[in-house]
Amino acid sequence: MTMRRVSRTLSKTLRRLRRPAHRRAGANAAASTLLGRSGENPLADYDDLPAPLRQWLAEAAMPWSPRSALRIWQRVLRRSGGDVARAQAEMSRIEAERLAEDVARVWGPQHPYLASRPGRDRPGVRAPSAPEVRRHPRR
Repeated sequence: MTMRRVSRTLSKTLRRLRRPAHRRAGANAAASTLLGRSGENPLADYDDLPAPLRQWLAEAAMPWSPRSALRIWQRVLRRSGGDVARAQAEMSRIEAERLAEDVARVWGPQHPYLASRPGRDRPGVRAPSAPEVRRHPRR
């Protein structure tokens, strides 16, 4: 094992062993649903993602959590037969659909983002399909 992998494995193990603040003895926050998950390190979770997914997330239009991005990435990669380019294209399509749902909910169906292409009727999609999201490399 490389030193980096050993360090990553050790940090994951230590994170699991540490009790979150809301579960410590005497903590009065156990009943709150607003707390979220304490003791997590989102940067470490991001660093643990596969390189092609991190590359896609760096150019994503929406702020994805590492956890949800990884869950969708694994499903999409499995469906694409391991083809990374197809998986990234599918992630972009999913992101465009989610963005279209948000645009339709917030600004309505007459927003230019939705009006630029006629919607297609597809089962399971609540909002009309969105136009391609243009990605510009960061400089």
